[in-house]
Amino acid sequence: MVEGFERVSAENVTIEGRTLTVGRLIHAPAEDIFALLADPNQQVEADGMDMVRGPVAGTEPVTKVGDVFTMNMYAEKMGGEYQMDNHVTRFEADRAIGWMPARPGSEPHGVQWTWVLEPESDDSTYVSLVYDWDAVTNEKMLAGKFPPFPVDAYLESLHALADAVEDADDWDGEDDALDALDD
Repeated sequence: MVEGFERVSAENVTIEGRTLTVGRLIHAPAEDIFALLADPNQQVEADGMDMVRGPVAGTEPVTKVGDVFTMNMYAEKMGGEYQMDNHVTRFEADRAIGWMPARPGSEPHGVQWTWVLEPESDDSTYVSLVYDWDAVTNEKMLAGKFPPFPVDAYLESLHALADAVEDADDWDGEDDALDALDD
């Protein structure tokens, strides 16, 4: 479990110091979720902020701390299209993956994105998305707004991830269950 993050409902939000954590239960195995998150070619499916356009051509899945993958991005406040190098800082297969973004050719500025996966059963996983700006030292950046997006945008990333990995076939029995209630 993410330290200092108490699970009290299906969806949680905490802000402690310079760390925002959002979490929810996703009905998919941790290995399926991790496979999507570790593959930059699939990460657009977990983008609730509609900024990620996809990786540069030839990008391979992440395999270890120290890997760097470059993503094509879009945001009006960033001047439209741009790219970010993502420096992998945490890699625990099927458990956690994290990176620090930076402009190509630059060092990360101290913001870290981390996904933490806690298997609840063979087919469900509690997923936390952690946005941490504790290592930011640039005074100009710190004078800006943190977190830079509304909390709902981080939650939307969790919902997008769930939509991408949850198997709709697992819910085939739902109609039968609803029919039984009508009887």
